[in-house]
Amino acid sequence: MSRSQLPLNLHLQQLAYLREISRHETWAQAAESLSVSQPALSQAVAEVERRLGVPLFEKIGRSRRFTDEGTEVLAYAQEVLGLSQELERSLRLRREGAGGRLRLGMIDAGSLYLLPRAVEVFRREHPKVDLELSVADSSTLERRVQRFDLDVAFVIGEPGDEGELSRELFEEEELFIYAPVGSRGRGHSADWVLYPPESHTRACIDEGLELRGIRPRVVLESGNPQVLRQMVVLGLGWSVLPRAVAESDALALRRPRGGAVARRSLCVVRRRHRPHDPRAEAFVALARDLR
Repeated sequence: MSRSQLPLNLHLQQLAYLREISRHETWAQAAESLSVSQPALSQAVAEVERRLGVPLFEKIGRSRRFTDEGTEVLAYAQEVLGLSQELERSLRLRREGAGGRLRLGMIDAGSLYLLPRAVEVFRREHPKVDLELSVADSSTLERRVQRFDLDVAFVIGEPGDEGELSRELFEEEELFIYAPVGSRGRGHSADWVLYPPESHTRACIDEGLELRGIRPRVVLESGNPQVLRQMVVLGLGWSVLPRAVAESDALALRRPRGGAVARRSLCVVRRRHRPHDPRAEAFVALARDLR
């Protein structure tokens, strides 16, 4: 790279000297505000002129004023110093968890009933944080965390470290069998509407149903528990759902006798070697408090 292609070799301190000179009537006053001697200030300005190859000041009697080139450099200095202050403020807010961006992922259950209150309160308490939400299945969310597309996600899975990811238990949720109105028996010969076979939740359900001797005849699959609930309401089939979905209102689904057929773990997943992110930690802590 030739010398003409090199970027300006100026320090923020040198730019601050020019700005302070513009703010005071004399160089002595500018030097005092900078806590440097006047000769040191003069030497610093001479060094800037040497690096830029143009005079920045001209003498008028006992005072000095900016040249046209100096005025242009001063405008540059003011802009760069202003941007630097904005950057410092932005980074400080990020360190304190009061600004920046938080990219949050959650499964359907998180968006439907586990985390909406936390999202609402977090937005109110952290108005300067740009909160971006994504809803998808657990596998997709984990891939996005690993690819740095998400900062933190709430997924179904087993707690622990695996590869580049760390899963921390957030909540354990029981799943129960629900039947359409008028159904009889225990669902052995019934049609079923369940989560997709590749999902973590479905694996838990299949294991629990097998222990009860049930091999479900699946006629519809959906990753959205509200869709499954509606299919039960319409009489399309039996299902296994969280209580918060199936019994959330006056039109609660009928739950045959018996305890939970399965239990799934909702985990907070992050990258194992991520830098500390006060925004993500604040959201997780808030979500725990509001459970």
